[in-house]
Amino acid sequence: MIYVPEIEHACYVLVNKDTIRAYTEMPYNPSYQGGNVNITYRDYYVNSHYLFTDSYETFSYYSKLPVCLDKTTLTTAYFYRNDAADIMLLFVLIISFLYFIISIFLKAFFKGLRR
Repeated sequence: MIYVPEIEHACYVLVNKDTIRAYTEMPYNPSYQGGNVNITYRDYYVNSHYLFTDSYETFSYYSKLPVCLDKTTLTTAYFYRNDAADIMLLFVLIISFLYFIISIFLKAFFKGLRR
């Protein structure tokens, strides 16, 4: 399975090992020579926590079309992210830190009530 943040795009292509390109519509060649069509896409950068940039690609009559991934290989389940372990570790550290701070506050509060 390949994780993508949004699955509503028409076509997904692996550009390289670090980038997934999602086209808003299926890439196609214009039916006449000399014609161009601009198709917008979003590049997801896998190793940068799925940050993305939007742009467009121009296809002409002679352009080679990209091969789209099968939609059954795509998922939005977060545990397929390559940084899921980092996110869980960060979550545990934040919860532990908050527990520590709140316990110190409560201990100080109840010690003050005993006097």
